Amino acid sequence: MARLTMANVPSAAAEVIKRHQMEAPVKVGAIARDLGVAVLISDLPLAVSGMLSRNQDDRTRWTIRVNRHEHRHRQRFTIAHEIAHYVLHRSEIKDELVDDTFYRSGLPERIEYEANALAAEILMPWPLIRQLMDGGTATAAGLAEALEVSQAAMSIRLGLPT
Repeated sequence: MARLTMANVPSAAAEVIKRHQMEAPVKVGAIARDLGVAVLISDLPLAVSGMLSRNQDDRTRWTIRVNRHEHRHRQRFTIAHEIAHYVLHRSEIKDELVDDTFYRSGLPERIEYEANALAAEILMPWPLIRQLMDGGTATAAGLAEALEVSQAAMSIRLGLPT
C-alpha cells in the first residue's frame, strides 16, 4: 500500500491543514472549522468513536460527532480521522460514516488506512516533531504530551515498538 502524505490531499485542504501545524498542539477543531465542518462532542454508543455526517438541512454541510466518553487524546485523533474522511472520501460517503473504536466503518480497508494515515499527518507533522526535538523534547512521551496525542500513537509515528 502506498504511503499517504500531504501531497495526496487536495491543495485547498492541505493549505488549511498546514496553516494550523505551525505550533503544538495542532488545533484540529480549528482545522475542521476552516474546512467548513462543525465538530460536536456527543453522547454516542460506547463502541462508536466518531462519525461524519452530511447535514440534513443543508446537504453541502458536514458535521463530525465525537464520543464524549473517550479520552481527550482519542477525541483529537478521531476528529483528525474524520477530517481525513471529509477531505479524502466525502464523495464516497452517502449520508454518514460511523467509525467504531477500531476505526472500522464498513468501507474498504484502504479508506480507513488512508484516514488513519492522514490523521497522523495532521496531528503529528514531521516538521513540528523535528522542531520539538530540536527544542529539547527527546522522548516519545514528551512529544506525545506536547502534541496532545497518546504515547502509543506517537510511538507508532516514530516507528518505535508500542
